[in-house]
Amino acid sequence: MYTFDYLDIRPLHKDDINVAFDLEIEGYPEDEAATYDILNYRHTEAPELNRGCFHGDELIGFVSATRYHEDTLKDEAMNMHIPNGESVCIHSVCVKESRRRQGVATHMLKEFINYVKHEEKDAHRILLICKSKLIPLYTRAGFIFKCKSNVVHGKETWYELEVQLKSRENCEELAYNGY
Repeated sequence: MYTFDYLDIRPLHKDDINVAFDLEIEGYPEDEAATYDILNYRHTEAPELNRGCFHGDELIGFVSATRYHEDTLKDEAMNMHIPNGESVCIHSVCVKESRRRQGVATHMLKEFINYVKHEEKDAHRILLICKSKLIPLYTRAGFIFKCKSNVVHGKETWYELEVQLKSRENCEELAYNGY
């Protein structure tokens, strides 16, 4: 069992984007990795949803997300940010190769979920897509399998997972009451 007292999860700063991009390139095949411009866009539009995992001053991992207005993650969500959209969409979860399989990604994801629950109060859910081999990682972090995704990104099939932050009944009740 690993402890993570020595790790600091905090917002990425503009000057962290270069290292984050290096981790992105290291972590994804070329046809799936976000470009530098896309990472920079996500950070510029939603800096609070782009969080790094630091060991001292070294960025060893990050989660990059934006907001979206629908309850399922679609192709268009990959390259846009809808402020106050009801879904938080995670686009990248990257960990430095030498730090993988040590629980860092699970730790980052649990911290990210906790952050969104407490700070993004109007968010209804957190969504992501992943390949089948990563479903166990995300379910350990608290995500629930939702469906096969219609998103085409690279050569492999993707699956959508979700953390529900607000019950659907509460959302319907609020809508019924005019809120």
